[in-house]
Amino acid sequence: MKLGLIAEARLEYRKPFHVSRLPFHDSSLIHKCERTRRFTAITLYLQIDHTMKALTKTLLIIMILAGPVAFSQEAGPRVLTLQHAFELAEQNSAQLKIAAQNTELAHQKIDIAKLGHLPNISSAINYGYLSNSQIWDPSFGKHITAHVPHNLTQFSVQASETIFRGGEIANNIKKASLEEQVALLNQEKNGEDIKFLVAAKYLDIYKLINQRQVFGNNTKLAQERLKNILHLQKQGLVTNNDVLRTQLIISDLELAIRKTDDNINIQTQQLNVVLGLGLNEQLIPDTTLLSLPFKNVTINQLMATSYVNNKDLKTAAKEIEIAKTNLKVIKADRYPEISLFTSNNFQRPYTNSIPAQDIYYNIWLAGVSVKYNISSIYQSPRKVKAGKIQVEQSLARETLQKQNVELSVNAAFIKYKEAKDELTTYTDDLKSAEENYRIVEKKYFNQLALLTDIIDAANTKIEAELKVSTAQINIVYAHYQLQKSIGLL
Repeated sequence: MKLGLIAEARLEYRKPFHVSRLPFHDSSLIHKCERTRRFTAITLYLQIDHTMKALTKTLLIIMILAGPVAFSQEAGPRVLTLQHAFELAEQNSAQLKIAAQNTELAHQKIDIAKLGHLPNISSAINYGYLSNSQIWDPSFGKHITAHVPHNLTQFSVQASETIFRGGEIANNIKKASLEEQVALLNQEKNGEDIKFLVAAKYLDIYKLINQRQVFGNNTKLAQERLKNILHLQKQGLVTNNDVLRTQLIISDLELAIRKTDDNINIQTQQLNVVLGLGLNEQLIPDTTLLSLPFKNVTINQLMATSYVNNKDLKTAAKEIEIAKTNLKVIKADRYPEISLFTSNNFQRPYTNSIPAQDIYYNIWLAGVSVKYNISSIYQSPRKVKAGKIQVEQSLARETLQKQNVELSVNAAFIKYKEAKDELTTYTDDLKSAEENYRIVEKKYFNQLALLTDIIDAANTKIEAELKVSTAQINIVYAHYQLQKSIGLL
């Protein structure tokens, strides 16, 4: 629009002025009209440009102010699959970040243990005051003071490398490597715990949403029933007591909906904290979760899988290896330590002559060093005995852990079958409750049943619907609990 008006103004400015349009030919008047026409065109152009700039600013301000409102209207609850929830939890869980740091720390300990194969190198620079030398004869009867140059300057370098220590260095590296594997297993175990926590919260929200739907449907049903009762009251077929009791039922159902909404918000906020999302972000569970096909497996298959994949059993096996390796490290103390060494010393003054000479001298040496800890003769047996006890303790812990895993898998399998059996039973009960409600309601409106009968039938129907909803969720929960017990979550 702006470009069109500006183009029109420019066209008016550039349009040629014809003298024949004037009733008479006056050159001064012609020039005056020409100047007037050009001034009018320029003024029109500036006014249009100013108006369009003001309009642009106004539109920009309106867009800025309306932007957050429009965004907040578009942003709403989003569907979150359980697998996506697992991924968010792994990315944002503080517990998993700590476990990852423990794994990284264990890896650094391997590098530190490998440093035992490298030579030790040190250097020193000394500068100071050297006193005179005091000299006595063997009987301490004669004493003299020998002059020594007082300016001491010394630079030295030493290096040594261990070539044998009873396998201590190699076993320390192996031990650190096993500890890293244990840290990695603990990280995976923490990941399974976080996933199971997320699954539990996710399914709790799903269960509450289903409960709210049950309450909502029954509220509509009760409101429709109230309309029919009011119609019967106008005909004088029922008393006001029936109306009041039906209104109380509707009020209780509406209160149950509000409480369920509050519980949904609480559970959603707790799940958002675990997933690292905004506290007030609304999530909608994936409705296809209840229709996922779960394979039928036997208890023997589950046990065999748990022996291979359960993280606690893997950790117990690694701890046995660590205890045995630690026993080898303890036994290495009974062997001598053999190392190569070399050193170089550059010093002033030279003190190996009398009198001492104020000169620089350099000396180096190299050789083989053999050290043996004599106290290990009586210390090592006690240390070895303690190491053997640790091995036995690790073996006993593995046996205990295996029993716990077997019990956990067996209990999870029983609960899974129980959840499936409950769903079958409650589904049949729901069909009976719905048919019973239909019959009682028909009898009531035909004056063949009391209001208490229809209230009991409605309550039975609501209870049956809630049981079916809960049983559907419990099957999924039992499935994930079973997967966690065998180490495949």
